[in-house]
Amino acid sequence: MASSSSTPKWIYDVFLSFRGEDVRKNFVDHLYTTLEQKGIYTFKDDEKLERGKSISPELLKAIEESRMAVIIFSENYASSSWCLDELAKIIDCMEVLGQTVLPIFYHVDPSAVRKQKDDSYGKALKKHEALLVEEKERVLGWRRALFEAASISGWNVQNIADGHEAKFIQQIVDDLMKKLNSTLPASDTDDLVGIDSQVQKVDSLLGKAQGFQQDVRYVGIWGMSGIGKTTLARVVYDRISSYFEAGIFISDVREGVKKHGLERLQEKLLSKLLNVRELKIDNVFEGMNMARRRLCHKRVVIVLDDVDHQEQLDALAGKHAWFGIGSRIIITTRNKHLLVRNNVDRMYRVKALNNDEAIKLFMLYSFRKDHPKIEDYEQLSSQVVSYASGLPLALKVLGSSLYGRDVTEWRSTVERLKLLPEDEILEKLKVSFNGLKKIEKEIFLDIACFFKGKKKDSVTQILDSFNFYPGIGIRVLIEKSLITVSRGRLLMHQLIQEMGWHIVREGAANEPGMCSRLWLAEDIHHVLTKNTGTSSIEGLRLHLATPEDVNFSNYVFKSMVKLRLLIVHNAFVPNAPGYFPSELKWLDWYGYPSKSLPPSFQAKNLVCLKMKYSRIIQIWKGVKVVDKLKFINLSHSQKLIRTPDFAGVPNLERLILEDCASLVEIHPSVGLLKRLVLCNLKDCINLRKLPKSMTLESLEVFILSGCLKLDTFPEIIGSMKCLLEIRMEATAVTELPWSIGNLTNLCLLNLSCCRVLESLPDSLTKMKCLKVLVLSGCSKLNSLPEEIGQMESLEEVHCDETAILQPPSSISLLKNLKSLSFRGCREVNSESWSSHLVSWPFSKKYLNAKKYFNFPSVSGLHSLTKLDLSDCCMLEGGVPNDINCLISLEELNLGMNNFVNMSAASLSGLARLRVLELNGCERLEALPELPSSIAEVYADDCTSLKSSADALIKYKNIYRMSFSNCINFLQDRQDSDISDRLWHHLLKGLSSVDDNFSICLPGAIVPDWFQHQTIGPSISVTLPPNWYNDKFMGFGLCVVSDLLSTSLSRSYNYLKMIPGIRIQFTVTTKDLKRSRYASSICNIGAEKDVDSEHMILAYLPFGQLWVAFHKRVHSPNDWISIEASADDLSKKYFVLKAWGFGLVYEDDVKHIQTDDCSSIIQQSSPDLRKMGLFHASFSGLQYIKEGRNGVNYNFSRLPPEI
Repeated sequence: MASSSSTPKWIYDVFLSFRGEDVRKNFVDHLYTTLEQKGIYTFKDDEKLERGKSISPELLKAIEESRMAVIIFSENYASSSWCLDELAKIIDCMEVLGQTVLPIFYHVDPSAVRKQKDDSYGKALKKHEALLVEEKERVLGWRRALFEAASISGWNVQNIADGHEAKFIQQIVDDLMKKLNSTLPASDTDDLVGIDSQVQKVDSLLGKAQGFQQDVRYVGIWGMSGIGKTTLARVVYDRISSYFEAGIFISDVREGVKKHGLERLQEKLLSKLLNVRELKIDNVFEGMNMARRRLCHKRVVIVLDDVDHQEQLDALAGKHAWFGIGSRIIITTRNKHLLVRNNVDRMYRVKALNNDEAIKLFMLYSFRKDHPKIEDYEQLSSQVVSYASGLPLALKVLGSSLYGRDVTEWRSTVERLKLLPEDEILEKLKVSFNGLKKIEKEIFLDIACFFKGKKKDSVTQILDSFNFYPGIGIRVLIEKSLITVSRGRLLMHQLIQEMGWHIVREGAANEPGMCSRLWLAEDIHHVLTKNTGTSSIEGLRLHLATPEDVNFSNYVFKSMVKLRLLIVHNAFVPNAPGYFPSELKWLDWYGYPSKSLPPSFQAKNLVCLKMKYSRIIQIWKGVKVVDKLKFINLSHSQKLIRTPDFAGVPNLERLILEDCASLVEIHPSVGLLKRLVLCNLKDCINLRKLPKSMTLESLEVFILSGCLKLDTFPEIIGSMKCLLEIRMEATAVTELPWSIGNLTNLCLLNLSCCRVLESLPDSLTKMKCLKVLVLSGCSKLNSLPEEIGQMESLEEVHCDETAILQPPSSISLLKNLKSLSFRGCREVNSESWSSHLVSWPFSKKYLNAKKYFNFPSVSGLHSLTKLDLSDCCMLEGGVPNDINCLISLEELNLGMNNFVNMSAASLSGLARLRVLELNGCERLEALPELPSSIAEVYADDCTSLKSSADALIKYKNIYRMSFSNCINFLQDRQDSDISDRLWHHLLKGLSSVDDNFSICLPGAIVPDWFQHQTIGPSISVTLPPNWYNDKFMGFGLCVVSDLLSTSLSRSYNYLKMIPGIRIQFTVTTKDLKRSRYASSICNIGAEKDVDSEHMILAYLPFGQLWVAFHKRVHSPNDWISIEASADDLSKKYFVLKAWGFGLVYEDDVKHIQTDDCSSIIQQSSPDLRKMGLFHASFSGLQYIKEGRNGVNYNFSRLPPEI
C-alpha cells in the first residue's frame, strides 16, 4: 500500500462496489455502461477479473488503484461478507490514500446503513456476528465502515429525479465527471510548458466559468504552424469534455480529407457523438442532413483540428442550429479569415513561448529535465532557443535531435542551423505557403527576403508597383499566420522567414545567380563581381552592415532582364552601371554615384526613383516619357541643380527634394501635375523660384520649410481642394498672394520664423477649414486679419515673439479655439531680432519693452484649454478682465511678467484650471487665489515670492509644485515646516487617487520622516522580509541637489517645455538578478539653471514600478533591495548630495485622514483585486489601476496575494 506521504498512482477513475444479486443486471449495468460511454475508466469485478484466479488480492489492488469508489448500498449489500470487506478496504483507502468515496442509497435509507438496528442491515450484521465469533474485530470494522460511508453525502434514488433511474444515473455520472475534473492533478500538463495561461483564456472564451452558457458557441484557435494550436485544443478538450453529453476530437482534418474524404470524417464524428458502431454515409449532403437532424438536441463538444477549407466546416459543423443548447465547437486553423468567414463567435491567437518558457521546453527535450546542470551547454542552448524564437515545434524537434549528444555535436548542429533549417520543421511550415495563390506567394517571398521589419505602408507601395495587389495579399498572409503587423511594421517569425529563403534557393544548384531573389551580401557580391546574374533574378537588395566598396562591371545588370526591384544601401560604388533593365520598377540607390541615369535606361516601367544622398546633377536631359513613375525622392542630393521637365511624368504622386542645397529653381511644369499628392522642398536653402502659379488638384501637403531665399509664393489657380497642409517656416516670403484664400480646405498653415513677413491678406479668413495657424517668430508681423473670428474651425493659434500687441476683437468669436499663445509679444528693439530667431521658441527676457500687450476680450473663447500670455511685460490689470469666462481653460502661462500682486486677476473663477505657470515673475510677492481644480503650480525664478503653506494646502487636487530659485521662499521662521505640511497634504491626497506627486523647494535638509537617509550620489535600501502586501502603496523619495541644468529632460505636454528630473531605480532579487527602470520623478518650471541647494520630495506609486518589472519577477517580495541614483545621462546635468527613502503603506495615509477614510472603501468583486487603497480591475485581458487625468497603469498580472 502507498504511504500517505506519497502520491498514489491511479489506474481507474471509479471502482464500483455493489451486491450482485440486487443490482448487477439492472441498475449497475446501466450505470457502468453510461460511465464507459463518458470515457470514465471504471472497475466492475465481473468485467475485469479473469476466472480461475484468486479474486481477493486483485480486488484489493483494484480498490487501491481507483481515484474514486462508488458504493451502491442496496437491500442485501450487508449480507455479503465480500461486499463488507470491499467496503472496509475502501474506507481504509479513503483515510490513507485520500481516495474519494461516494455512496448511492438504492432503495435503502441512509440512517439504516448508519445505525444498523432492526432493518436488513442490522439483521445481516447480527448474523455475521453469530457466524464469525472468532472474528469480532472484523465485524466491528464492517460496522465502523458502514457508519463512515453512510455519513458521507451521496445520492438517494428516492430523493432524486422522482425515482426515475435513467435520470438518476445521468445525474450521478454528471456529478462524477465534475468531481473527476476537479481532482485531475496539475502534473498532467507538466511537460506542456506555458499551456496553463492559454488554456485559461480559451476557457474564458468558451464560457466555462459560467457553466457553458445556454448558447451554441464556436471558438476558433489560430496561429502559425508549429505554434501549439493542436496541443492547446487537446488540453482544453480533455478538461471540458466531461461536461457534455458527447464529444469528439478530430485531429488533422486537412490530411484526413485528403486521404479519406469528408464522408469518412462525417462517419467518425456521428458514430462517436451518437454512439453508433456501424455508420455508413454515402455522400457529404447525407452526412450534413444526419448531423442536423440527430444532433440538434444533443449537448456536444467537438474539436476540428487543422481546418483549412470552408467546405470542411460546412460538412462537419455547418451551422449553430445543428447542435443542442450549450454545445461548443472548437476549430484550430492557420487561416484567421476562415474563422471570420464562418462567423465564429470567439477567436484566440496562440502566442509563442516567452524566453523562460522556451528554455524550459527545450531542456525537457534535450536533457529530459527542465533544470539540468548544463554549464558546458548553456551558451549553445541559448543560441538554439533564440533560433526557435518561441516556436514549440522547433524547440521539440531541435531538443530531441540534440538529446544525448556531446558538446562537439551540439556546436556542429548550431552552425548547421545558420545555413540549413531542419527538414522536419521546414515541411511543417511549408504547409501554409503551399496553400497560397501564386501572387500571394510572390508577396510572401518578397517580404521574407526584403521587407521583414519594414513599415507596412512603404512595403505596400513597393508591392503595388509590381501589380501584386498587396491590400488583399498582405491581409491573407496575416490571416494565414505567415506575417504579423506590429506598430505599423511587417514582422515574420524567424523560422517562417528561413522557410521562405529555402524556397527561393530550391533549384538554384548552389548558384545564387539562379535564384529569383538576392538578399545576402555574400551572394550578391558573388553575382556582381563574377557577373553570374541570370534572367531568374527578379529582386536584389544589397544592404551592408558596415559601409564598404563594391566594384562590378558597367553592364552587370544586362543579363538580369526580369529585374523589377533594385535596392542598394550602405555600399560605395565608384562607378554607376551603364545599364538598367527596362523591367525595373523600383530603383532605390542610396548614394548613387553618377551625375545622371544611364542614357540607355528607358525607364518605361519605372514606378519609383529613390536616390537619397546621390551625386546626381540632373536626372535626365530634356523631356523623357516615364508615365508610370509615381515617386521621386532625391533628398540630400547636394549637387542637384535642376529638376526634369515634369511634362513626361504626368502620374507623379510624390516629389521629395529635401535638403538639395544647390537647387535654385523648380521646373514650371511641376505646377501642372494633376496627381501630385506631396511636394517636399524642405531645406533647399538656395531655392529662389517656384512656378508663378499652381493648379495641383491632388496636392495634400506642400513643404517649403527652410527655403531661406524663397521670397514669393505661387498664385493659386482654382480651389486645390485636396491641399491640407502648407509648411513654410523660415522662408523669405514678404507677403502671401490674395489667392491663398482659395485654399478653403487647408487645415494647417505654418509660417513660423518668416522674419520679413509683414502682413497677412484678409482673404485668409476665407479658410473655413483651417485648424492650426502658426505665426511664431514672424518678428515684423504686427497684426492679424481683422475678421479672423470668421475662421470658425481654428483650434490653435500661435503668435509667439511677433510684433502683435493687440489681437483683433473678433478673436473672441473663435468658439472652437483650444490653444492660443502670444508669448513674448511686445514692442522691441529691431536690432535684436537676429538673436531672437535663434532663441525661438525659448522665450528670454533680453529686450526692453516700449509698449505692453493688451488682450481686448476673451469672453467668447469657451473651448479654449491652453492660454499663454507669458513674457508680455504685463503689469497688474494686464490679465483680461473677463478671463473667468474661459470655462474650459486647463493651463495658463503668465510667467515672465511684471506682476507684484495678482489678486485682481480673478483666476479662482477658472473652474477647470489645472496648470498655472508663473515662472520668472521676479516681482511677484504672493500667489493669487486659485480654483479648487488646480493640480500643478510652477513658480520658479519668482525671486520675490514668499512662502505660505496655507495658500497651497487648501487645494485638495494639487500634486505638483515647483519653487526653484525662489530665494525668499523659506525666509520666514513660521514657514520652516512648509515641506512637512506640503508633504502630508499631498499624502492625504492619495485617498482620492494613488498616483505620483512632487515638490521642489529651496533647501538641503532631508526631513526626519524618511526612514532611510544617506549622503552621496545614490541610496541603497535593504527591503525587510515580506515588505510587500496589499496595504503597500508606494515609495517616498527625497533628493537634494546643488547643481541642476534644466536642459536635461523635458515634458512636451505643456505650453512650454518643462524640465524633469530622471532617477534610475535598480532592484535586486533573491537570486541576485538586477533590473533597472528610469523615470522622471518631478517637473521643474525653471528656465534658468538651478545653482543653489534644492530638495525634491516625490512619491512614486507601486504600480509605476510594477508596470516595468511585473514580467521579470514573480512577487515583489522577491526583491531584497532597491537602489536610487541618477541615470548615466542625468549625471552630466546635476549633482546629487543627499537622499531620503521610505516605504509608504495604507496606514501612513489613513492616520492623517479625517473624514476621507470612508471614501476609499470599495466593494469587493471577482474582477477586482486590492492594491494599496484602491482596487485594480480585470478587463478580461489585463489588470487596470486608475491613475490621474485618465492615465491608467496596466498589468498583465498582479502580485500574488499576501
